[in-house]
Amino acid sequence: MLFRPDKKAILTAAPIAFATGLAPHIAAAHEAWLLTPDEIATLASAPMPALFTSSVALGLAAAIGCAGTVAAFHIEEHVRPYEKRLAPGLKNAATYVGPVVMRVALATMLGLAGIGGLPRHGTAHWVEPTLLVPDMQLSLVPGWEWLAACQLTMAVLLLAGLLTRVIGLGLVGLSCLGLVIFGPAFAAYAPHFIAPGLIIFLVGGGKLSLDHMLGLNRHIAGLDPQGLWRLAQILVGVGFVYLAVTYKLTQPTLLIAILQHGEMPTFGLSYPLIALIMTGVEIICGTLLITGRLIRPVSLVIIGAISFLALTLGETPLFHANLYGCMILFTLIGRTWPATNEGPSAYERALV
Repeated sequence: MLFRPDKKAILTAAPIAFATGLAPHIAAAHEAWLLTPDEIATLASAPMPALFTSSVALGLAAAIGCAGTVAAFHIEEHVRPYEKRLAPGLKNAATYVGPVVMRVALATMLGLAGIGGLPRHGTAHWVEPTLLVPDMQLSLVPGWEWLAACQLTMAVLLLAGLLTRVIGLGLVGLSCLGLVIFGPAFAAYAPHFIAPGLIIFLVGGGKLSLDHMLGLNRHIAGLDPQGLWRLAQILVGVGFVYLAVTYKLTQPTLLIAILQHGEMPTFGLSYPLIALIMTGVEIICGTLLITGRLIRPVSLVIIGAISFLALTLGETPLFHANLYGCMILFTLIGRTWPATNEGPSAYERALV
């Protein structure tokens, strides 16, 4: 049977892939985690590589991105039969593994942020507590230092699996508070913490938790699990597209410097071209998550990309523990939350 692309999905994805490939946008550097403030100031004023100032090159990159996105829709038709065979086993594993993965991932980031264990490059360990990520130092916002203790408390509760859903909503609130405290600079991080907050709210503490022992893992009547599940996927996708456009596309000198410092293998390509390819891949993956296509394969690609970069650049994978948690859950559960309109599904009953 000939492939007939989903027109609605293409109309949604193509403008995203094209517009984000050309949009002029200026913002602070997400790469602040791996560069010192002095390096960032110097690189920010450095001239951009010709590849990123050429309208022809960027137009060609945008066209390739659109073609790649459409090709992914085609690939999905061939992947779907295999996914259907694997889905029952993966979703069964999710009932046991999923909640624990999310709890440990988020607890690790919250705990280390609260005690300064994930500092930005050039800052000593255990000195500067941050809000979730390395460059959001609480010392920069007087009066908010108590958030360090708040994060530690949330981390302990998550590890114990106590009040897990409440902590999930608390993480959503903490992410929104970050926007208030740090302003637009936190917009790069908020979607990637709101999403896991929603996910942990959905899955709860799981079997291996105090919530389960105390009978707190009950199905929440009137909740729209599928809506929240898709919202989490969309937020993660939006976060990737935003990061790619705001930082990598408009400030490529920062990304190129990181690649050079880490002596990343070039495979015969120039660093500017590698940076542009990385930007395109991030935009395509984000777009597919937004449109709900190839959720499992895309999640595996992102896990592989994050791990490869962490190994080659000497970066700790803990910087992205929240994304690892999301991608593992997306891989196990897929696009559709296994629930019905007539009360809790077998999957939800297994979670409690």
